[in-house]
Amino acid sequence: MVTLAVEGKRGSELTYELNKPMISIGASSENDVVIRSPGVAPRHLVIQRNDGVFTFLGQNRQVVVLNGERRSRGVLRVGDRIRVGTATLIFKGVGESPVAVVEESAERPSPSPEATPSADAPSTARLRAEVVLRAEPHRLAEARTHFVEIFRVGVRSDLVPSLRTLLGNIFANRQAMLAWLQDGRFQPIVSQWTGEVPRLPARTFEELGASGRFAVLHHGAHKVLIYPVKRGELQAQAYLLVETTDDEQEGDEQLLAELTRILAVLWERVEESSKVLGAWEAASRKRVEQDLPGTSHATRVLRESVIQAARSPYPVLVCGRAGAGRMTTARLIAHLNPTGALPVHVFQALESDEAALRLELFGERTDQVAGGGLIERAKGCALVLRDIHVLSEGLQREMAATIRNDLETGYGPKVRWMATTDEDCMGLLTAGTFDSTLFTLFQRHTMRAPALEERREDLPLLIVRLLDAVGAEQGKEIRGIELETLNSLLSHTFDGQMTELVGELRRLVSATPDGEMVRGLLPGGPGVGPDPSSWESPAAPASLLSQDDLKSVIPAVERMIIDRVLRRTMGNQSKAARILNLSRGALIAKMKEFSIADYRYLRRGR
Repeated sequence: MVTLAVEGKRGSELTYELNKPMISIGASSENDVVIRSPGVAPRHLVIQRNDGVFTFLGQNRQVVVLNGERRSRGVLRVGDRIRVGTATLIFKGVGESPVAVVEESAERPSPSPEATPSADAPSTARLRAEVVLRAEPHRLAEARTHFVEIFRVGVRSDLVPSLRTLLGNIFANRQAMLAWLQDGRFQPIVSQWTGEVPRLPARTFEELGASGRFAVLHHGAHKVLIYPVKRGELQAQAYLLVETTDDEQEGDEQLLAELTRILAVLWERVEESSKVLGAWEAASRKRVEQDLPGTSHATRVLRESVIQAARSPYPVLVCGRAGAGRMTTARLIAHLNPTGALPVHVFQALESDEAALRLELFGERTDQVAGGGLIERAKGCALVLRDIHVLSEGLQREMAATIRNDLETGYGPKVRWMATTDEDCMGLLTAGTFDSTLFTLFQRHTMRAPALEERREDLPLLIVRLLDAVGAEQGKEIRGIELETLNSLLSHTFDGQMTELVGELRRLVSATPDGEMVRGLLPGGPGVGPDPSSWESPAAPASLLSQDDLKSVIPAVERMIIDRVLRRTMGNQSKAARILNLSRGALIAKMKEFSIADYRYLRRGR
């Protein structure tokens, strides 16, 4: 007979016999196996029997954890543990064992003389084997299972949030902390400690180094258990501290001993995922100041927001105008991830076929299970949803449900969620373009990529940094920028924000020989002459002809005509030379003499 056992509190079990070809399990009374526990859906999963092979199938995209692994379907084997919500099922198997199995209760009666086989008893009775099953403390078994699941998750993510959730669950309403020792004081790695952190003398730590020792500290009216995380004969890597009571002490001692053994084996992963301070912080701030230079208030706020978001696993929303550097900010956050730079996947939201966008994000959907889409491929990576407010209302709600499910797994999100929107995200929210449920998920880390108008004082330093980057991109050594060119850039209105600024700098650097200073002027900058809107006006030549000094009038008129023709031909020097009745060499010489801008970029922007 095939049986399925439901684990209860204090090691008790409720056993069901699987004598039907299909067994439904869930919280509804219509199921064959009714489990009313938190997290169990009305119809959670179905177990099917086919020629002695048992398989299970999750219903309506419900989460099923088989032996610590999240699955939607699978084959069951003897001894498999299935977790649905907070309940645990054990698949017992088929037939009877040749070994007699006796489950021992908490109060074990002593064997009676009649139960002891005598010397005259048949040899078959003396050879009969007996296995005694004892119920392990429920908290210990559950904590071990959850602890192992955290480390079995094959996702490149920070373990700190998962460990914090674990401590909160197994030590509810009590102070607990995982800490390392620095300068004789406990420095928290994972903490839910709200009071004063206890201190121990140096001699105590030396004695804790001995094998098999732990400490019980009477801290005011409370007791604190302190267990070292040791790796063989090496010095303790860290310490687990838990506030306990007389009633809980014995169980807590067993639990901490088990957890510290697992931590000792897997300590390298904890150490890699928890370095969010110290060297990481200093290196991250240096990188942020290099990539986001400036002293304006808006820039300083953005830099601090980037640091806070980089050390957190929660979703990030970057607002700003198109071209203001939203993607640069998102990529910087992904690069600064404490456990290592994350690969970045980008999804561009469009006002197109909703079904095509859903297919791109979620992939093909079979038996209520989606797979093969961009979200599936982005596990362990950063996923940037560009212009997320452009998605339809239904698709935004579906994305909100997907992100929420990923955040509420209890073991850290599998995807680093990021999104961008227009500058006024609150206006989008008020107008109903941006779903409020989706916005709430990004509320913890919402930041603005400031427009260039808001950070005019940052432009000189920003231009110098960008020139170095553009010069390296084009393989040129740039010796600096002329003051006239810099003033032209500073006085220019960049409607395209950072994108237009970088484009102008690339144009200037491409026209600059290797090892020289950047020269050239932008339309509307100092020294360009009359305003571009007045170049076709008859008032400009009239004002020049009213002057009597030929040495100033003739060069000014000559410059005005050459500039006008070059703009009309969009920087085509051969065509402009024919119109001006000059050779191309003479035209180039005139352009250098009068510092006339190169207008070839007008063709690229056409």
